[in-house]
Amino acid sequence: MSVARPLLEYVSDIKTKKSLSETYLALKRLVSHHKRYYALIVLTLVLCIIRSYLFTLEPLFTSYIIDEVIIGGRYDLLQQYLAVILLSGLGVGVSVLLISYVHGTLSQNILRDIRSEYYKSLSAKSFGFYDSVTVGDLVSRATMDLQAVDGFLRIWLSTIFNAFFSIVAIFSVIYSTSPSMTLVSMATMPLIFYFNTRLFVETMPLFRKMQLILGRLSSYIQQDIVGMKTVRILGLEEDIVQGFKEVEQVFVNTAIAAGRIQSIYMPLSSTLLTLGIALVYVYAGYSISAGYLGLTIGSIILFARYMIRLTFPLRDLSMMLGVWINASAGLERVFEIIDMPRIIEDSPGALDIIMRQGKVEFDGVTFGYEKDRPVLNGVSFQVNPGERIAILGATGSGKSTLMFLLPRFYDPDSGSIRIDGTDIRRFKLASLRKQIGVVLQDVFLFSGTIRDNIAFGNPNASPEQIVQVAKTARIHDFIQSLPEGYDTKIGERGVTLSGGERQRLTIARALLTNPRILIMDDSLSFVDSKTEQEIQIAIEEAMRTRTAFIIAQRLSTVKNADKILVLDEGKVLEFGPHDELIARRGAYRRIYESQFIAKRLEANREGENLS
Repeated sequence: MSVARPLLEYVSDIKTKKSLSETYLALKRLVSHHKRYYALIVLTLVLCIIRSYLFTLEPLFTSYIIDEVIIGGRYDLLQQYLAVILLSGLGVGVSVLLISYVHGTLSQNILRDIRSEYYKSLSAKSFGFYDSVTVGDLVSRATMDLQAVDGFLRIWLSTIFNAFFSIVAIFSVIYSTSPSMTLVSMATMPLIFYFNTRLFVETMPLFRKMQLILGRLSSYIQQDIVGMKTVRILGLEEDIVQGFKEVEQVFVNTAIAAGRIQSIYMPLSSTLLTLGIALVYVYAGYSISAGYLGLTIGSIILFARYMIRLTFPLRDLSMMLGVWINASAGLERVFEIIDMPRIIEDSPGALDIIMRQGKVEFDGVTFGYEKDRPVLNGVSFQVNPGERIAILGATGSGKSTLMFLLPRFYDPDSGSIRIDGTDIRRFKLASLRKQIGVVLQDVFLFSGTIRDNIAFGNPNASPEQIVQVAKTARIHDFIQSLPEGYDTKIGERGVTLSGGERQRLTIARALLTNPRILIMDDSLSFVDSKTEQEIQIAIEEAMRTRTAFIIAQRLSTVKNADKILVLDEGKVLEFGPHDELIARRGAYRRIYESQFIAKRLEANREGENLS
């Protein structure tokens, strides 16, 4: 199977059609975001009325020049009529500029509100949400989808206002001139509007599909470049290239389909316009020769000119409908994320509670990422204030999951967790998490300086506090050795640092928040034994009055803990001090002895090699 198969499946699942109900709901919700900017909407409306009025003057006064000046010989009126035409043309230009600015300001404010709402919803989502979505999809919604919304917001109100007032103004003038000629001149307009609408409605979804394919292709190419070593190791170069070609072919086929539609509909509009103008001339000529109409040459030219001008708002309306198809699809994808339940949120009556002691109790806690598949099953234990608890267990035993429940990254399916006798659901989330420091096994650093990364959780920290926690995490001397010290910039995810350096930076970042409870999820796995001992000593000093949970596999880390929690398949096998668990001759002793024997054999082999 091609490695690009998931991408091909995504491309084939792209929807280009939306139901009327979905479209209406999306538009209704978008309109609700306009309510805060009533003044800008009214200003846009006034400017559009002025622009539409000025838009009708040039053809009208051109007809006056033909009838009154050229034919009638009133050359004294020429300067006046030319001044009106010139000023109206300038006025249209200025009004269009102002409309563009005001409407652009309105659209950017609304887009900012939607974007802020989107990002705010992401920051409030639970870990479970991020377990089920991809980063690329979330970024695509925030960029490409909102870009489509921006394209619609920039034009929709001004397009509707301009079209409405322009059509009303033009129709009023020509109907007062000749009702019958008005009907003739309007004969082809519905067809022009129809074919323009078909053009945009059918091509815009294809252009959107092309954009989405390009976005996914970019992500696909980036992934292949980053993972090129793995690709070559597995010998998948040909599969990668073939997968790219298959998806690229879908893009080419989509572009050809859009071009085919354009080649059909675009000539029709201009042909129908030419035909409509010809009908006006034929009907006017026949009526004048038969003595049916009292039309002048200027009036006939006026009808032809207004027919051309009527195609502008009709074309803009058609284009707006096409743009809306893309925008509504983007809006639905953005609102879909916003509307997803937070799952983990403040309980009714939650309070800002200060942890005075740091006593932790798990009481019959059961939890599973999927229903009927518990990762933790009836976990119960109690940790006294200031104790250091080492959590031990095989991969998949539930160690990290257990700790993710404490700051409420997830909520247990049953049972309760208490801190200082208070159920953690009674804490406000911000209050709870601010008092629990977490150092994850999967280290993440942001692009920026070392100082910024340490101070990320406490931006108001003083330079002295930053230096102090860096010393505690045994990273200060390394930072000082760098040419720019704490102002040294690190690459994305800290790629310019070693694994141990990244982990010590995250430890410093966690300590800077001055947590009452500290969780270290196997966070010393990338440091050597000597550095680990130094950090352990420093942490013991810093956490003397605080409660600490340390997920670790090394004997030195486990042995020095006040108590050891042994997990197996989501259940607590043993819990107690090192000496007590050794005396029980249970699971912990077997793990300890197996690691101790392995370590001694390794030491013996090293001794033999040296000799």
